[in-house]
Amino acid sequence: MKEDQLFNQMKLWRSWTVDFLRTIPEEIADQVPHGHNNSIRWNAGHILVGWDHTMFPAVDQERQMPQSYHKMFPRESKPQEWTEQPPSMNKLIMELEAQPLLIEQACKGHLEKPLKESFLGMNTVGDMVVFHMNHESLHMGIIKSMKQALASKSFN
Repeated sequence: MKEDQLFNQMKLWRSWTVDFLRTIPEEIADQVPHGHNNSIRWNAGHILVGWDHTMFPAVDQERQMPQSYHKMFPRESKPQEWTEQPPSMNKLIMELEAQPLLIEQACKGHLEKPLKESFLGMNTVGDMVVFHMNHESLHMGIIKSMKQALASKSFN
């Protein structure tokens, strides 16, 4: 796949993420529906932090998100453990909207660059882009399920 095609797909998936997140009312963003481990806000922040945590260091750049995000939204964290106010959904959405261009600028021309160490069988920066698109899609499925569960709960 050509580099431009990969970045265009990344931006397409992210536009779908952002568009859907805009449909989430702030009042349900922190509810954890039965059968789920985290909230919609956590999942949105987790997508943002996942990309930030790996992509920028892979090309020897500083992460773009605040350290507090990396403490609130990593794998296996929970909103119940937060010690500070999380960012608003609007703030997360704006950062999610801006992030693909930052990633493209940082990673363009470096997709074949080897990672410092293999990550789940991925060995290059380009492999990580593909992983994160799939990871984002997985979490968007979770977010859609959560919104549906919370909407049906409000009608019961």
